[in-house]
Amino acid sequence: MEEYKRRLETGNPVTMQDLENELKKLVKEMIEAATAGEMTTHLGYEKNQESNNENYRNGYNKKNIKTKYGEIEVNIPRDRKSTFEPQLVKKRQRLLKGTEDLILSLYARGLSIKDI
Repeated sequence: MEEYKRRLETGNPVTMQDLENELKKLVKEMIEAATAGEMTTHLGYEKNQESNNENYRNGYNKKNIKTKYGEIEVNIPRDRKSTFEPQLVKKRQRLLKGTEDLILSLYARGLSIKDI
């Protein structure tokens, strides 16, 4: 966002494509942060925390999601036993309906990415 403010202050135009790209980045960050939080809740411990849980984080799956701002590639966490079912972007879901509006409205109200 700061980059666009600087561009406007120096007289360089900002295009709609620039704004759409910024929105796509924001939606991607929010989805990845939210699914990471869902994984923490699912496993019952924070990332890099010691646990006696037999199930643990096992990397990420890349997923292409179609939004009204275009296609976004997100990293969805996975667990060793494949029992993690993300709620924001469900398994096999490729199309977001309304989620991006919810994320942007919460962000506009001043909530941080972590809070959302």
